[in-house]
Amino acid sequence: MFRFGCLLIVSVIVLSGCSRTNDFTATPEMSGEDIFKQACAECHSPKLGFVMMLDKDMNDADMIANQVLTGNMSMPSFPNLQGEPAKKLADYVIANSKVKE
Repeated sequence: MFRFGCLLIVSVIVLSGCSRTNDFTATPEMSGEDIFKQACAECHSPKLGFVMMLDKDMNDADMIANQVLTGNMSMPSFPNLQGEPAKKLADYVIANSKVKE
């Protein structure tokens, strides 16, 4: 019974990310670094001098921008980060991340 309770709690926590959205909106003068610090750094803290460790298939600005826009199971969507702010953010992430081998 204890295992079932723990599994249920973990499932609820993980699945709660599916319906979350973040209403963060970048201002036109914000840089990719500014956007990352305000919208992403709470969950994605730099490691070993890199802002993220990217899988090879995520080392693409369009893929990153889409991930930010739509979110996933553990990451909220950011529907207000589109166009130029999304490009600035994606370019910053790629320039300051390490790609996994």
